[in-house]
This record gives sequence, C-alpha cells and structure tokens, in this order.
Amino acid sequence: MPYRTRKLTFMLAPPVMAATLLAGLSLEQSSYVKPQDVEPYHERARAAIDQIPFVLAQGRWTGRDMPLPTAAQKLLRPNAFISRTYEDNQKGDLGTIGSAGRERAATLLIVQCRDSRDMLGHYPPRCYRSHGMEQKSAEPRDWKVGDLTIPGVEYGFEQKLVGQTYRTTVYNFFVVPGGRTNEPLRRDMDAVRDAAEDYQQRHYGAAQFQVVFQGLSSADLPRAERDDIFRTLIEPTIPVIKTLSSGGLQ
Repeated sequence: MPYRTRKLTFMLAPPVMAATLLAGLSLEQSSYVKPQDVEPYHERARAAIDQIPFVLAQGRWTGRDMPLPTAAQKLLRPNAFISRTYEDNQKGDLGTIGSAGRERAATLLIVQCRDSRDMLGHYPPRCYRSHGMEQKSAEPRDWKVGDLTIPGVEYGFEQKLVGQTYRTTVYNFFVVPGGRTNEPLRRDMDAVRDAAEDYQQRHYGAAQFQVVFQGLSSADLPRAERDDIFRTLIEPTIPVIKTLSSGGLQ
C-alpha cells in the first residue's frame, strides 16, 4: 500500500470507529424499555386492582374503602391502590380456633407504583414507626394461598396511648416484575432496591401487599386465625398478583 494511502487510512480510522461505536450505542438504546412501552401493562394492573370484590367468602366478609393518606399518595405516586377494611359478618365463629364472639376485621392494602423508585423506603419498619409505633418483631413467613406460595414478613408493632397498649400485626410482601430471576413474589425491600437500580426494570414498577390487624381484638387473634384471614383476603387477589407478575424483561 502506498505511503499516502496508508496515511489516509490511518487518519480516517478514528472517525470511522467513532461513528461505528455511536451507531452501536444508538441501536442498543433503541431497545431500552421506556415508560410508554409498559403503559399497557400498568393499565392491566390498574384494571385488575379495581376489580377486587367488596364481598368475600360467599358473603361472610364485607369490605369498605378507607382513605389512603394524601401524604402517602404524594410520596408513592401510585398507579393503582386499594385500602379496604373487611369485617367478618359472623364475628369470628370458627369453632375449634377459639375466638367465637370476637369481632374480627383486617385491612387489605395494595399499592402499585409505575416506577419502583417510588416504592423505596415505604414498608412497615419505616412507615409504622414513623406513626409512633414501636417495632416488636419481624419474622419471615411463607403462606400458601391457592396455587401460590407467598414469601413475606410478619411484623409486630405496639403503641401506648392513654395508658393502653395497642398492637398492630402486618403481613407484608412485594410483587416486583421485570427481574431476570423470574421470581416476582418477593419477601422484602431488597428486591425493590434492585429493581430501582436497573434502568429498564424500574419502569415495571413494584407493588406492595399488606394485611393489617389492628385494635384490641383483631391484633390479638391467634396466628392460625390471622393466617386464615390472610388467605381469605388474599385469595381473591390472585388474579391481581398474576397480572402484576406478567410484566418483565425477556
């Protein structure tokens, strides 16, 4: 190759390489997940949550919606949520479980965010303690509901008001779609943090499920009875859980 030709080739090499690199980056970025790409998924999630019934277990449990605090809505910016207290119309007549005549109620709370970063920090150890409650326990649990095994945590809190101790028990778990492990049902906030750090996965958001037992009666129920109530309230949400789990990176 003549000297002048080699010199020209040498001079052109860096611009050609830069152009090739930029073209490759542009092609890669065009495959990134964008918020508008997952909008149909979030619409399905919202519709599924809106369809959770008010009456459960063939009429035994009846729900009424409770307001989600405005401050929580501003922080979480939910795509969809439900905050609903269900009451047992039969007043806890479970025979052998042993709390016949006791009023039973529990609150079902589901918050689903479009961006997993909005969920960061919003979970029982932080939220309930910020309302003056003292955390007494946090025990990993696995609950069998229908055809699902749900990993979560059972939290216990106490608060003293006017000389009276009030207990709150929270069953909590997350649905974090979009991960490469294909395990959207998650026990704790670690999965939400991982999703928030992933520039693609974060757009699938995250959902938090809670069943909350409060008051002098419901929070003091035996664990077996609380578990039974948890299954009663969560079983109708299985279609919601599966819809939320359907989003994700392939």
